[in-house]
Amino acid sequence: MKARVNEKLVEAAGEQMVQYFFDGKEWRQKWEKKFDACAMIMSRQSQELETIRQQVLEGKLSPLAYHLQTNLFNLNLLSSYTGISKRRIRKHLKSDHFMQLDEKTLKLYAAIFEITVEELKIIPL
Repeated sequence: MKARVNEKLVEAAGEQMVQYFFDGKEWRQKWEKKFDACAMIMSRQSQELETIRQQVLEGKLSPLAYHLQTNLFNLNLLSSYTGISKRRIRKHLKSDHFMQLDEKTLKLYAAIFEITVEELKIIPL
């Protein structure tokens, strides 16, 4: 059974329902639209990660910024997990401040990202 509902074509087959949408050119399944959105988000995420990676290699940012991005964290989330203020974390994102961190703080960050302190201090090439 097929029916058009709000510019969508809905196909019911037993207990499964497959939805289609018209993208201006052709009818596509709804899951494709979700997949396209995920692919676009991941592409943008990869571009941002590469930009941060380059800034870390240039010494403009600390490796913490790279690990923050790879784990999809933001300042609010990292602050809530570590108990470190966002202001201090912003400082730690700068290379010169990061290099001065004590072992306790480095271990805390490493534990949050589930990596070792040595892995925290470097980024993959």
